[in-house]
Amino acid sequence: MAPRKRLKKNKDLVENLYASVKNGVSYYQYRHPVSGQYHSMGTNKQEANAAARQLNSILIPERNLVAEVMGTADKDISHLIDRYRKELLPTKGLAPGTEKILEYRLKRIERDLGSKLVQDCDVQAIAEYLDDNFERDAYIKHRATLIELFRFAINKGLYPLDMGNPAEVTYAKSEYEKARRRLTQEQFWEIHAKAEPWMQNAMEIALITLQGRAEVINMKFSDYQDNTLRVIRQKTSKHEHSHLMIHCPQLEEIITRARQSKIASPYIIHRRPERKVEAEGRDHWTKLTPNTFTAEFRKVRDKCKCFEGVPRQHLPTFHEIRALGSWLYKKEGFDNETYIQPLMAHADGKMTEHYQQGHEQRWVTVSAELSIVRTKPS
Repeated sequence: MAPRKRLKKNKDLVENLYASVKNGVSYYQYRHPVSGQYHSMGTNKQEANAAARQLNSILIPERNLVAEVMGTADKDISHLIDRYRKELLPTKGLAPGTEKILEYRLKRIERDLGSKLVQDCDVQAIAEYLDDNFERDAYIKHRATLIELFRFAINKGLYPLDMGNPAEVTYAKSEYEKARRRLTQEQFWEIHAKAEPWMQNAMEIALITLQGRAEVINMKFSDYQDNTLRVIRQKTSKHEHSHLMIHCPQLEEIITRARQSKIASPYIIHRRPERKVEAEGRDHWTKLTPNTFTAEFRKVRDKCKCFEGVPRQHLPTFHEIRALGSWLYKKEGFDNETYIQPLMAHADGKMTEHYQQGHEQRWVTVSAELSIVRTKPS
């Protein structure tokens, strides 16, 4: 990046060094070439110039000269994100819901860092951005998105390979405890008792089939035939393990109840809304959108006495029913690898184990059989 044109009053000062006069005394400040922050350098002009030269040799990277020749010196984060959207995103084969979440994070990063030059985003800049703006899961997810963005930047020559991935070096914070608490059986049935029949059906289907919100609200009566339910997991729909044929006679009773709602609908989980309005992703007026479904579940959950005094960030969501069901299957002796993992459409067994953690305290059986022989003091 070419240095800024100096004002006449700063002509005799080293680049990034500035002077201000107060009560007849000149004070010098050094402007950090990456962060833009100013740092006091005292009142001695010669010492300030010497310190500024040394700082410039460290902080102004030689790669700027290369960047100017390569034509990447003026490329900002908005440019990087735009190319990422056009060149890499279409090749990832993400499910619509996953792509929507990723786009939310890209827009947030673009809004915050869009005008910042790619070459100026060092480890310190990325670390400060993450620390100042995000916590817990949001920190982890935005960090992961930044890692992928800069990996793409390096591959496309927009960021020097020798500098490494600045986001990848930042603190991973993988030791964060899960903010939301696991849902217990007792809590499940308390929510169930206060819920409307259509929500009760949804809760039971999720518990038995281990499917998530998207799959449950998209299930149609035609998907269940001969005691078998056909499901395509939304998040992993591009993979073979996401297409499930679940043999589940237990659903017969739930589906029979759903048919008795006196509302003509192709969807198993349906309701009569207050107003018939069009909404994205809804092809029938009785279908629930993901946001509406989540809001309705939250309303019922918040009425339960078992959650009184629990901080909002710890309250379980509908997604926790999937985890509860997984743990109940394991508790009844069903095998993870051959039964639960395929039912959850997990490609990795570690993910299944993650869902089963935190439901109860595990006790380790050990023995302590040391014999102590009492002896009298001599």
